[in-house]
Amino acid sequence: MKKLAFIFLLAIIVGLPCSSQAQSSQQTLNQYMADLQKNPNDYALREKIIRHAQTMKPKPAVPEEAHRQYVMGKTLFEDAKSVQDFKDAIEKFRKALLIAPWWPEANRDLGMALQAAQEYGEAIRALKLYIATNPGEELSRRAQNEIYKIEAKQEKATKESSRQAQAAAAPKQNTLDDLLRKIDGRRYTSPVDNGNYFMVIDVTGKVFRLGILYPQNYDVPSRRGQYVEDVRDEIRGRETTVPVERGANPFRFWPVSRTYVISDDGDRITYRIRYNDGDVRQYIFLWQR
Repeated sequence: MKKLAFIFLLAIIVGLPCSSQAQSSQQTLNQYMADLQKNPNDYALREKIIRHAQTMKPKPAVPEEAHRQYVMGKTLFEDAKSVQDFKDAIEKFRKALLIAPWWPEANRDLGMALQAAQEYGEAIRALKLYIATNPGEELSRRAQNEIYKIEAKQEKATKESSRQAQAAAAPKQNTLDDLLRKIDGRRYTSPVDNGNYFMVIDVTGKVFRLGILYPQNYDVPSRRGQYVEDVRDEIRGRETTVPVERGANPFRFWPVSRTYVISDDGDRITYRIRYNDGDVRQYIFLWQR
């Protein structure tokens, strides 16, 4: 009788730490799950939950609602015929994993659905979580190989996107280059001070040379017929703004930028000077055919 009582007491003493440990593990899982509800996209937390669930004895069960969402997602995935169909399946898988993030099959199928929807980065993350559930050596190997396939598709999609962006930008660049070739060598003039002298823009390749041309009947004899170049600016678009350094300008107001706007037909150049006080002066240069 005493022996049986001793054995019973020993069982209670030995069992107490195990029960306490299980309760503590469940509390930790509950806290993790509460945090996940607030931030479902925290993949580091999802992996932490998976690792923790593997240490629990017994392992956490998959709730019935997670089963429901998973089966619905599986059905939609198998019947999917479009990207939107796959996205509908993804939504169901994600709901299941918000309830039971440690579930291997749900992580795996979410990854495959994301791949089908061409959401490659998300697909890789889902399959890495599947591997973290420790499904076994063979299944982990398959999942890792699948990740490599997705990475290849992701790289191809990135290159294709880059090519499309370059193709979209090419016509604009070609149009500018064609326009500059068209007006190369031209001289544009704008009369100043009632025609007493002219401002001139000479085009050489992508460079606009701005200067002043004095007529033969100019009031100052020493200036008659002279051309004085003022600035040279490189053109980078149909509209180009060039900042101006103040330097040792003694005047109270000084220009801070020069802007050139080329008309679509190339026959006119609008020239604007912006000053530090906000004033803007505009001149129209016309091609001298």
